[in-house]
Amino acid sequence: MAPSSDRSAPLISESDVEIGMGAQPPSSAFPVDRRAPYRSPDMYLESCFATLFAFATSLILLPIRLILFPLRLLFSARYQKPGGASRIANPSKVEDIAKAHQALKDAFSLGATRSYAWRINQLKGILSLVEEKEAELFQAYKLDLGKSQGEWFLEKNSILGEVKHTIAHLRELMQPESRSTPLWMQPASTYIVREPLGTVLIIGPYNYPANLILCPLAAAFSAGCNAMVKPSEQMPATADFFAKYLPIYLDQTAVTLGAVPETTALLECKWDRILFTGSERVAQIIEKKVAGTLTPLCFELGGKSPTVVDSSANLTVAARRIVQGKFINCGATCIAPDYILVESKVKAALIEKLTKQVEIFYSSDPQTSGDYGRVLNSVHLKRLQGMVDDAVKSGAKVECGGTQVVEDRFMAPTILSGVRPDSAVMKEEIFGPILPILEVSSVDEAVDFITSRPKPLASYIFSSKNRSINKIRDGVSSGSMCVNDATVQVLSPDIPFGGVGPSGMGAYHGREGFLLFSHSKSIYDHDTMTDGLTFMRYPPFNGFKKRTLGMVLGKSW
Repeated sequence: MAPSSDRSAPLISESDVEIGMGAQPPSSAFPVDRRAPYRSPDMYLESCFATLFAFATSLILLPIRLILFPLRLLFSARYQKPGGASRIANPSKVEDIAKAHQALKDAFSLGATRSYAWRINQLKGILSLVEEKEAELFQAYKLDLGKSQGEWFLEKNSILGEVKHTIAHLRELMQPESRSTPLWMQPASTYIVREPLGTVLIIGPYNYPANLILCPLAAAFSAGCNAMVKPSEQMPATADFFAKYLPIYLDQTAVTLGAVPETTALLECKWDRILFTGSERVAQIIEKKVAGTLTPLCFELGGKSPTVVDSSANLTVAARRIVQGKFINCGATCIAPDYILVESKVKAALIEKLTKQVEIFYSSDPQTSGDYGRVLNSVHLKRLQGMVDDAVKSGAKVECGGTQVVEDRFMAPTILSGVRPDSAVMKEEIFGPILPILEVSSVDEAVDFITSRPKPLASYIFSSKNRSINKIRDGVSSGSMCVNDATVQVLSPDIPFGGVGPSGMGAYHGREGFLLFSHSKSIYDHDTMTDGLTFMRYPPFNGFKKRTLGMVLGKSW
């Protein structure tokens, strides 16, 4: 973070958050440890046994759960909407933002958010909001982004799954974590308690506004924080939905609408953490804006996530999963496969299967498909078409797609082959329905190509060879990695979601989300009755004390 900055300088809005990342200085490659096996029969057996054990345990416990189910319904806490007195008013003007921020701070200082009951009620409030207002939220999505019913179904269930997972594990997460105490520090106990950081700011993007606002909110609530939410102004209907309903369903939660002036005013306030989802460029502006305030930041950014396909890959499955991961949400997914590096011997076969899969998913006329989305606006559409035109001018071939209808914000799923590494489509994150394909002679060449560029948010490898998978795992630094799949890693609540280097810092989901918004306070609780036995720790220090302390200090026993 820069040591100083002009905090009164205007902020560039998150309007351009998802438009893409500019070219970055190349990062140096690092050696690959080829000895470490990625997968082994033992690992597969262990995974299979763990799955079978979990399934058998569930079957054994099923009768008990059925018996206890009525009792759970009887005694479990039901969701209660927050009362009018505890609601924080949304700031209606720039001048009101500081007042809303102070109101959130004052409410947090009362301590209500620390209780398990408050946290659970907030999480259940998210569930109730999504389930009760689903039709209205989906209509807002349709107006803003042309979201298809199938894509909304996946996003909705990813939100519900994340929140339910947090509810199921919240008691466990809130428990103090015991740590071992060295023998020479006994009798005592050492443990860690997780304290809520306080009042946090969540700035959402346009591409998945519900998921990328509600899931961070769930993480903040699980830790006992209250929050200010800033939706993207590029999604006006969805932003209005959040402004209307979040304060009704959620206690100590406020929503700020607007663009540059409002975002600038928000960053003038002192937050206990800021979580921003968007582009590297805007993240740098935010970082400079809060420089000197020691505000902890979490940035979920993006980048050009590579997909490597070697000659041993199951091309049918690879094509199906790459097409789904790339063209869902009309390509506007931060972890979408940005480009493909395919070994020469299977290039033609992969292209054939990719183009065929596009037609299977979205028909021969994707504009009429109920499962295909739309580009954000005409400006974004023009930028994407410029990438295609530049690639074709440089010798690339349009294997499918390439057409657009400006009035409908439509761009067909487009696959390009023969793309030059220095073309415009390879210089920044595409964030749209364009999939460039580059040919490589080996996985080693693919690793060299990827590591010469900025670290991506995700990386993908399709292969049946442990050697190839191991090269990508150990040779490519990325926020996450998928083997023989694409983008679905973000759906698991048990693994963190986050970037590395220019693709982001910090991570959330599940336990990591709870920890992101918590302070881990170390506690050493020492007995007083045995103080006479520890006389050697007190001055004056003679030779005997020094020798004795020198033998025991720092020992783990």
